[in-house]
Amino acid sequence: MTAEMQRWVQDGAENGWSMPSAPWWKRTPIIRHIRALYLNIQIARHNALWSSVGMVPTGRDEWIVFGIWHGKERAR
Repeated sequence: MTAEMQRWVQDGAENGWSMPSAPWWKRTPIIRHIRALYLNIQIARHNALWSSVGMVPTGRDEWIVFGIWHGKERAR
């Protein structure tokens, strides 16, 4: 396990975060990478909007996108 993945697991445990479930076809390599890229753009827009009014993002969204990219979503 890479240091980056160990940090991801540790962050999830420390904050009580868990990955959402997804159907099998959303967990296939090409689809999950496209989803992760799309969601990363959406999160950046969302965080920029809320940061402009003083809200601080928790990092959970980025944590989930990292998990999606690496195929860590749970099966339904």
